[in-house]
Amino acid sequence: MGKNKLQKRVLDSAKEFIAKEIAPVAAMTDEKEKFPLKNFKEMGRLGFLGIPYPEKFGGAELDYLTYATIVREIAKVCASTAMSVVAHTGLAGNPIFSFGSEKQKIKFLKPLALGEKIGAFGLTEPNAGSDIAAMETTAEKKENHYILNGTKIFITNANVADIYVVAAKTSPEKGMMGISMFVLEKGTEGFKASGKKEKKLGMKGADTGELIFDNAIVPEKNLIGRKNWGLKILHQTLVGARIGMAAIALGISEGAQKYCLEYVKQRKQFGEYLYHFQSIKNMLADMEMNTSAADLLLQKAAVMKDEGRNVTKEASEAKLFASEMAMKITKDAIQIFGGYGYSQDLPLERFFRDAKITEIGDGTSEIQRLIIADEIIKRPT
Repeated sequence: MGKNKLQKRVLDSAKEFIAKEIAPVAAMTDEKEKFPLKNFKEMGRLGFLGIPYPEKFGGAELDYLTYATIVREIAKVCASTAMSVVAHTGLAGNPIFSFGSEKQKIKFLKPLALGEKIGAFGLTEPNAGSDIAAMETTAEKKENHYILNGTKIFITNANVADIYVVAAKTSPEKGMMGISMFVLEKGTEGFKASGKKEKKLGMKGADTGELIFDNAIVPEKNLIGRKNWGLKILHQTLVGARIGMAAIALGISEGAQKYCLEYVKQRKQFGEYLYHFQSIKNMLADMEMNTSAADLLLQKAAVMKDEGRNVTKEASEAKLFASEMAMKITKDAIQIFGGYGYSQDLPLERFFRDAKITEIGDGTSEIQRLIIADEIIKRPT
């Protein structure tokens, strides 16, 4: 089967699964703050969790644009599920695929791509968010293994994962240049997820917790790439994750816009349909313009990544614009619906709550602006 035909079949299959299985339980996933394990496993069985990875590692061997499109489709109805997918496929899977050994790819990436195991990515700490250099988790070399000590917080999939990609300082005196990346398995001696589930504003169905390393014993063969390569791996991983976050933000916006367009065509006030009012038309026009612009930025970043080009600036642009527009669009959507929009009977208030984290996760909006500025300053004038 040709790539284009396979891509279309996968996307059609994904849309069908999203409509039949994810959409009907989206509200309950949020209300009960319950990770959608059944749907997640089924997505793996159907091939949606290994989209950008080779067939020999359990993937569909398609491109990042297809992956981003599926994330976007999921986020239109359930951003929590989309967030769990990005943490699993983009954050946990990508560093293993891009920098891991052949044995690591077979042992860890393949079960992730097939959905047989769930992945998580451990970077954020109590005293180290945007400031990676402030990381306090350490990995000390002892014979043929490393001893990890420290804590990670706000980790998506923390309590449900089987495979964890974790950052730790192997040469603390070197600051951010002394960071290394490791793969840990559930059940590793000295390592555990605390079981604590964060109570959050949004993305309530995406499991979020903390990881604790208390003299955790990690085999040397679980080091990803080389010692002190962590910054390079983190950069590449986070750039890719920002494309995924942009897809989530755009999906949320499109989900909200769809409800608005249906509503203004059937709701009357003062004897007129809502779409007759100029203030409503202005909001609808801004929604369309901003979703179209976010779409173009997302596609540009994804295509450039598939071409193997440097997408540092483009990924930050896509993520920054899409996330800020998601906040504006979901706010306006609630305004258009009035009291109904504020009610939990409709998903708009959930979209609004979910949108906020897209301005924070994988690098805040402030960090994205710094990255974009730094990238354009480097250019020759």
